[in-house]
Amino acid sequence: MAKPQKPINIILLGDPAAGKATQAAFLVKKFKVYDFDMGKELSKRRSKNSALHSKLKENTDKGKLTPTAIVREILKETISKVPPARGILFDGHPKMLGEAKLVSRLLESQHRTKPLVIYLSVPLEETVKRMRDRQGYFKGKFGKRADDTDKALRNRVKYYRHNIAQVVDLFKSKYEFIKISGLGSVSEINAKILDTVSSYTKNNGN
Repeated sequence: MAKPQKPINIILLGDPAAGKATQAAFLVKKFKVYDFDMGKELSKRRSKNSALHSKLKENTDKGKLTPTAIVREILKETISKVPPARGILFDGHPKMLGEAKLVSRLLESQHRTKPLVIYLSVPLEETVKRMRDRQGYFKGKFGKRADDTDKALRNRVKYYRHNIAQVVDLFKSKYEFIKISGLGSVSEINAKILDTVSSYTKNNGN
């Protein structure tokens, strides 16, 4: 009798505009894992009559990030509800050190297999170019901020990298961590990721 495969858990991180969402969608379909996307999780919980909606709207109107307390609440609630027999794909999350520590504790408390952490890396100038191009694509829906200059975009990327570096350091000390170039076609990057996942599952008895 064939030994049942262990559910795989993947944390997919990367630079802004590195193509994480595209690759995440493929991995979710390929491995039938739960797609943890914070944006989708927030949307699921939004209703005009809920206290959460009011808090989120207040922060959005003021241009603030989602409060850490809400992010952590969603992490706890979602991970606890995913059956241990099903893997989880963390799509671009966690982004802050405290959230990364919480994710690690939650996975361990459920006795899940250690996650594979993949980071899609893109050079700064290419990241800025992609962000600029994406602004043009979404301009009709979201409009353009007054500070959307190349300098402002570079500053945002540097700020993001500063925060994500702490998450990366933590995960490197606990899990298998692989950095993959986000340059190239979608299929080329996809092939690199699949090779990485295949090697990981083989080495970990999946």
